[in-house]
Amino acid sequence: MINGFPRILEEMNAIQLRKNLNSKTVAMLVFGACENHGDHMPFGSDFFVPMELAKRVAARAGNVLVLPAFPYGVSSHHSDFQMTITLEPSTMIMAIEDICSSLIKNGINRILIINGHDGNIAPIESSARTIKDRYPNVVIACLEAWWILVGKTKNLFGEWAGFGHGGEAETSVMLSVRPDLVDMKYAPKKTIPKLPRNVRIYWRFSELTKTGATGAPRHASRSKGDKTLHILERLLLGFISDMEKNNWKYGLALK
Repeated sequence: MINGFPRILEEMNAIQLRKNLNSKTVAMLVFGACENHGDHMPFGSDFFVPMELAKRVAARAGNVLVLPAFPYGVSSHHSDFQMTITLEPSTMIMAIEDICSSLIKNGINRILIINGHDGNIAPIESSARTIKDRYPNVVIACLEAWWILVGKTKNLFGEWAGFGHGGEAETSVMLSVRPDLVDMKYAPKKTIPKLPRNVRIYWRFSELTKTGATGAPRHASRSKGDKTLHILERLLLGFISDMEKNNWKYGLALK
């Protein structure tokens, strides 16, 4: 903490950074997207949520530095909807690699990514594996898909386990993070796409919904969002605590 506030890089000056940056600092990277989430949700939902989570974790974890959120992602599958801002996968991969390389040049070897958008999962993995091959001593971890994780929590969400783009889980969390940007009177009716269970289809989003949202957003509530954030915050704090106990070593390095 700096004067009672988490270490948020864009809010720090050089003196504060020098005083608080060291070889054990954990850099938290947030990757999101800019795209339609239905008429009831803001375009920045995919970075508002993970950024809030990062700030909450940084406020309690200690030696953590939160970098500015990266607000664009690979969203070509959403491009049939107005004002989708998308990067090519190769562009996203290069951006992630450049950001990680910059951190490493500044002496940071512990990187924790919080991702808010499904289209970023593959580029993040590709980039992380390249960086790990280039810098073997660097530890890179990622919370890839928080919405799938909380969907497994019993009795938290109803229809479709809360899944969906701008659906029950995502709307609930935005009601917790930025209720001023959610207008529930425009929340669309339930849309559960018919898709095979065990074989993935690489769809365009316009093949699944006419509104830009899927799932059951009308079932969302702020209390569900509060619980979701608590679950995710506790999970990440537990991860960081466990890694600290072993000096961020894992696998064979612990033998």
